Amino acid sequence: MKKIMALAFALFFAVANAAETYEASEKITQQVLSGELSQTVYAGDEIKPVKILYENTGLSEDAVPEYSSTNFLENFGLSKRWTKGPACEIAGEMRDDIPAGTYTAFIVVQDNEGKFAKTEFEFIVLEKEETLSLKWNKSSGDVNQEVTAGKSITPIVFDYEGLTSYSVSGLPSGLVKNIDEKKHKIMIVGSVNSDVMSGDYEYKVTVKNDQGDEKSLSGTIVVESGKARTSIKLVSEKARQEVLAGNEIEPVVFEFANVHVDESLSSFKFEGSLKGSFAYSVEENKLTCSGTVDENLKGGLYTIRIIAIGENNNDTAFANVDVIHKSVETKVYVIENETQSLTAGDSIEPIVFKVEHGSNLELTNFPGGYGLKKDGNTVTITGLVEENAKGPYEVVLTVTGADNNASAKATINVAAGVMSFDVIEGSDNQTVVAGQEIVPIVYQYNHVKLINGKKILADLKVEQDKEKKQVKIYGTVDPEMAAHEYVYSFELTDYYGETKTVTGKINVVRELSSSSVVASSSSEVASSSSAEIQSSSSSAQSSSSAVQSSSSVVASSSSEVASSSSAEVQSSSSSAQSSSSAVQSSSSVVASSSSEAASSSSAKYSSSAVQSSSSVAVSSSSVVSSSSSAKSSDSKSSSSSVESSSSNNKEESSSSEATVKMATVAMNGVKFGYANNALTVALQASSMVRVQVFDLTGHLVESLEEPVVGSKSFSLAHLNRGNYLVRVESIGMVRTARIAVK
Repeated sequence: MKKIMALAFALFFAVANAAETYEASEKITQQVLSGELSQTVYAGDEIKPVKILYENTGLSEDAVPEYSSTNFLENFGLSKRWTKGPACEIAGEMRDDIPAGTYTAFIVVQDNEGKFAKTEFEFIVLEKEETLSLKWNKSSGDVNQEVTAGKSITPIVFDYEGLTSYSVSGLPSGLVKNIDEKKHKIMIVGSVNSDVMSGDYEYKVTVKNDQGDEKSLSGTIVVESGKARTSIKLVSEKARQEVLAGNEIEPVVFEFANVHVDESLSSFKFEGSLKGSFAYSVEENKLTCSGTVDENLKGGLYTIRIIAIGENNNDTAFANVDVIHKSVETKVYVIENETQSLTAGDSIEPIVFKVEHGSNLELTNFPGGYGLKKDGNTVTITGLVEENAKGPYEVVLTVTGADNNASAKATINVAAGVMSFDVIEGSDNQTVVAGQEIVPIVYQYNHVKLINGKKILADLKVEQDKEKKQVKIYGTVDPEMAAHEYVYSFELTDYYGETKTVTGKINVVRELSSSSVVASSSSEVASSSSAEIQSSSSSAQSSSSAVQSSSSVVASSSSEVASSSSAEVQSSSSSAQSSSSAVQSSSSVVASSSSEAASSSSAKYSSSAVQSSSSVAVSSSSVVSSSSSAKSSDSKSSSSSVESSSSNNKEESSSSEATVKMATVAMNGVKFGYANNALTVALQASSMVRVQVFDLTGHLVESLEEPVVGSKSFSLAHLNRGNYLVRVESIGMVRTARIAVK
């Protein structure tokens, strides 16, 4: 925020270090555009730059109205600059050697009338703490440089504070470090020697203080065209030593020069005739070899040979070792799982051998892929038996010794794999409406080499997952597909050449109903297994699939239908016939409000039409069959209106109870209905019932299997809201329907 300060001086004032007095200007004003006239700053730190605009001087914008001022540069190390406006800028770093204290400074400006105004500054300088610091001086050479051997680098400078000691490591020969304690600077200067190795030299500058603090910075000097000569020589006290086979050698030390050293020691090549387990390490310019001689090594003179690989040349050094052999017997035997039995395609139990005084392991006659791991004197075999393996296999491990060879056997009895191809999801005998998805069918197979599918409906997809050993059939049936029972098959061949055929059926039916709704408000429908309600009509005949209704509406208000335990409610009928109470509906609506229909145990159902709603997603051509004591009567129906006669009066009601959506599906001897998120299954005779619920991607989400006597309800309210496919299986029959969980 701009600060506007009016400098109207009614009196004269004295200018510092002057005997004269000056008349104050009454018109000059100033704006502090940035920074502050009073600041607190540490010695050596930058101040907040101050910019002051002087107005009403009567002078041009380019004129410098300054009459006199403090020497900012000499006193404080700050810069002063006039710009167009006129405006004055004060900026820079406070001198690092200035003592702590409060300091004032000023600028006196003069207007065109010879009158004056004064701007005063206040700097409160704090003593800077001796904090350890190290930073690269950007005005010097880059911390990373490339240089030709024999040439100079651009000096690299680092500024420091608060150090008591420092070091520089990793520089190529010829470069040196210097320190300027007065200016607090560390410098790297000089020329790289021409006989150094080419390569990247990573150096490190480190500073420390008495408190144990440490700071460091690193850089890289890349040297090119070095003319270094590589050398290596044996420096151990003993150029030749004697050792017993199986014992450790005395460490052998080599000294080298001008060799690039990395973690993998890639610039050294280790050769020689001495066999055993040896390790190599580098410390500064020395390479050490240590380890144990192979216990199976025969007596004789052996060498350790090292080749140092350089930029311009290689060099070689070696040491001699006299090995004394001791006679030992080589042995190998099984200590775990000497005999085991399994099925083709399975993994073996690990076979563990113990080896004494042996090497050069060789495994033969394993019936599949295997792994061999040696840990000390034990050898572990793991592996997977091939699918086509059969019979006993003798697995042999052979080892080589100095005086003898040895071998051991383990037996694996492999049983032939039994081919299987089983349904684990969905059903391989299902009914589907043309144009709808089938319930995905998933087969799990084992010991099957070839799978050949035949006569699978063209619009269905077949996928094989070899990792899971599964085959999946899924997709939507062609809406133009003819109603028919389609039989598909899979021809299977196992790893022994045996074949087998597995079949399945998909029964395609045509869509019979659409968008029908049964809605009731606060309704209850209760009936017993012996109830009989006979419908009547005149001169209408229903075939094996139907009672048809078209856009019919029946409205009842607070109606009740009641009958006693022995009552029969019959309507007169003539020439009426019905077979199976299948229902076909078209956009029909039956609405009831606060209605109840109750019947006693002696009533009978027959030919009851149930309209299904698309909102409960019940599949087309749903069938309603009567309960165990139900009696069907030949009927012809031309109206979906049902009237009951009772002593109860009919009343109209406007109840706002929640809508109940119901769907009922019947099959031969088995019927099930769905309402209020509950599935009710009714049987003519006691039997086991399996209920499976699938989501629309074909995944099984619920499976129930319980005995049913008469009827039983299964709550599905715990499922997530959405559409599902329900499958009911009992007495050797399977039927499906779509439902919606609300």
